[in-house]
Amino acid sequence: MPLTPEESFFRAFRHQAFDVAELSLSTYVMTTARGTCPYIAVPAFVSRSFRHSAIYIRRDRGIARPDDLRGKRIGVPEYQVTAAVWARAILAEDYGVQPADMAWVSGGVEEPGRLEKVALALPPGVSLNRAPEGRRLSEMLAAGDIDALMVPRAPSCFDAGHPDVGRLFDDPAGAAAAWFRRTGIFPIMHVIGIRRSLAEAHPWLPQSVFKAFAAARDAAMERLHDTRRLPSPCPSSSRKQRGRAR
Repeated sequence: MPLTPEESFFRAFRHQAFDVAELSLSTYVMTTARGTCPYIAVPAFVSRSFRHSAIYIRRDRGIARPDDLRGKRIGVPEYQVTAAVWARAILAEDYGVQPADMAWVSGGVEEPGRLEKVALALPPGVSLNRAPEGRRLSEMLAAGDIDALMVPRAPSCFDAGHPDVGRLFDDPAGAAAAWFRRTGIFPIMHVIGIRRSLAEAHPWLPQSVFKAFAAARDAAMERLHDTRRLPSPCPSSSRKQRGRAR
């Protein structure tokens, strides 16, 4: 079933809707630590992403560096969403900006009413409030009702070119490359989970699922190599092909 990550993760953790599913790493780790996770994960990391690009800011709030986020209101789709966990880790480890230094607002980025998938136990001193009913975080950032936003994908107000919305890191790719050279970390976002009861009943199942995803990865990489080996079409042959098509 092809689903958005938001719908897939919610259904997986709220309703245990799937036998095998792509899962949020942060939610998987949190529920596993509590002993309540209905899934067993295999190390098939189907989504990885650097998250220096995940922090969007209001340009008119005096935010020029990460430590300028102290005292600001930061939107997150869910406090424990993996992208925000990695972004907070970068702020804390590299810039000394702790989660308790900011006020957090959770809610849907483009659609109102998003809820946390699982119950939270927030660290001491962390303030988290729900967005007002009917409000979207992208809209709130555009209106200046929040000062920044941590999201896995760019909010619509940024894509639309809002003049007062930008990224915290002017060169997020450069910042991520430098961070990777220093840490060697390529952040994991998603894993593949198997219903725990099935894995216990069929001990061979996790290994078989992992082999299937490894085979899929290898096939995809081979296609990339094949594409790279293809010669570039010359202009004359392209014109001939277009002529035949007509």
